[in-house]
Amino acid sequence: MLSKGPNSDIIIIEDYTVIKRASIENKEARLLWVRSAGRCAICNKYLLDLDYDVTIGEMAHVVGWKKTEKSPRGMNDLAVEERNLADNLILLCADHHKIVDTKELLEEFTVGRLIRHKRDHEARIFHLTSLQADAESVVIRMMGGIRGAVVEVSKEHVRNVVFNSERKFATFPNSFDKHGIEIELTGLPEPGEYWESYWQMGKEIIDMSLISLRQGITKGSIRHLSVFALTRIPFLVYLGYQLDDKVPTSIYQKHRGDEETWMWSDEEKVESFEIISPLEKGSTGVVLILCISGTVEETSVPQDILQDRTVYFIRPVGTVPNRNIFRNKQSHENFIKTYHEFLSQLEVHHKGCEAIHLLGAIPLAAAISCGRGIMREAQPPITIYDLNGQEYRPTLTINAK
Repeated sequence: MLSKGPNSDIIIIEDYTVIKRASIENKEARLLWVRSAGRCAICNKYLLDLDYDVTIGEMAHVVGWKKTEKSPRGMNDLAVEERNLADNLILLCADHHKIVDTKELLEEFTVGRLIRHKRDHEARIFHLTSLQADAESVVIRMMGGIRGAVVEVSKEHVRNVVFNSERKFATFPNSFDKHGIEIELTGLPEPGEYWESYWQMGKEIIDMSLISLRQGITKGSIRHLSVFALTRIPFLVYLGYQLDDKVPTSIYQKHRGDEETWMWSDEEKVESFEIISPLEKGSTGVVLILCISGTVEETSVPQDILQDRTVYFIRPVGTVPNRNIFRNKQSHENFIKTYHEFLSQLEVHHKGCEAIHLLGAIPLAAAISCGRGIMREAQPPITIYDLNGQEYRPTLTINAK
């Protein structure tokens, strides 16, 4: 038997004996509601009915209010006089209140489990309400089909990843006033015979979708970005180029395995990368082949772009290229460092470089970083290639004057 109000007395009849239940003091009720921010500790439901301006939450006992078998979790050593204190109360919605006290579920909803729910929820509320305005991260989600497969990332997963990775709270509703930026490329058909039109259409969708981002940056209302993107490599590079480096940005990578997630792992191996360059340098054309998540077959590279151009490779050190190579965030940062070293080498060995031809097999986060690392006006245009059947073909060019 659990109270449904902050200070109500309840008359209970057990075995023809009338028992008057001790009420919960207002002080303890206030402590519980403040610590829980008026939300259910299990499902996070908001427990204020905005239409009628009344509370709809219920205070449940972790250890039952009296030491009997009929009181849920009541047979516990906790002193009876401590059972109506906030430390032994958990704020729940009506549904979860009924669930945790259902006789058949008591073995599942133990004292230990309810304490964990209570502590985790109240700790999260304390942290989130301690965040200042600059702890907000505006989420950019760009999703598109990859050879017929469409992948999405839920808002709930994004919230968890951003909070656990950056200790920031994610904002991404659909209106700009609430800081939501979504780039939808799933409607694009496969390029097929309309190769050039396909890339141009995608580029225009990205440009239109980022108008609100530029407005927010100009107004100073956007101070941090979190990027979740999964689509074809040229679009990812182009997105990174449009983001540049004016606003601190966290880029996330989709990881496959027993449980698919976008969370970086500190436990995975940290990879390093190297630049493989020819002995003779100095041509005005450069080809950069990235073999990170896979190997580029020589037969798939157009022979015409190799003529009279210097070819560079970036690849992992001591590891065979594979699609799981970017599980640790430090691996991503090491790739960025190596990529910037390559761009610096251009200024030394290829002062008259007219263009860079970029192709390869790279993780999503690496593609975005390739575009974001370009210094406008200071570096040559980059033409990005993508596989069309068995051969790489040019798609988009960034940083063109």
